[in-house]
Amino acid sequence: MVKDPKSAERQQRLRENKRAQGLVSMQVWVPAWGRKNIRDLEARICTQSTTFKDKDGQHMGKVTTDDLMSQLSATEEVINGEITIQKIDGDTPVIQAIVQDVDEFPIMISVGDEQVLMITDMWGVDEIIEGKESELNAVLLRANLPMPLSAFSIMGERHVIFGSLSVNSDVNEMIEEITTLANNIVDALDYCKEYLRA
Repeated sequence: MVKDPKSAERQQRLRENKRAQGLVSMQVWVPAWGRKNIRDLEARICTQSTTFKDKDGQHMGKVTTDDLMSQLSATEEVINGEITIQKIDGDTPVIQAIVQDVDEFPIMISVGDEQVLMITDMWGVDEIIEGKESELNAVLLRANLPMPLSAFSIMGERHVIFGSLSVNSDVNEMIEEITTLANNIVDALDYCKEYLRA
C-alpha cells in the first residue's frame, strides 16, 4: 500500500508545529484500559504547555520575572495594599513581596525554567539559644510535613522557609502561596520562640 505524499507532508507539518510549541513526542506503554486516561492527560498538559496566560487569557510564552510582576500587580491583594511588591534587579532578578503585618519577613520570589520559588529568611544560627540548635532543627523537620505549601531549610548559616509552584500556576495560586507562606512564618515564629534569643 502506497502512502499519499500529501498525507506525509501534513504529518510532517503537524510535527513541526508541535515542536515549535515546545512539545516533544513520547511513546508510552500502558494497559488497554489506560489509553483514554493517557489521552486525557496529554490533552490537559498540551493545553497548559509551557506558556503563561495574562489576565485576558492570551498566551505570553515563557514566564519571566517581569511577566509575573505584571500579573501580581493586577491582583486585588496588591492593588488594595495587603501585599506590596517590587522588582529587585541583579544577575537573577527577583520580586520582593511584603505581606501586611508580616513586613519584617519579605518573601523573595524567583522565576526559573520550571518553577517559581518563594523564600523567606527566618533567622541565623547566632539567633538560636546556645545548645538548642539540634532540638530546633528536629522541631522544624517534624513541622515540614503538616505545614501547608511550605517547608523549612538551612542555607549556609540561615534558616529559611520556602514554597514553590510550577511556572504554569495561575496568578491566584501565586497569591495563595504568598499569603500561606506569610501565615506559616507567623506560626513558625510562635512555635519556635522557645529556641530563639529574644
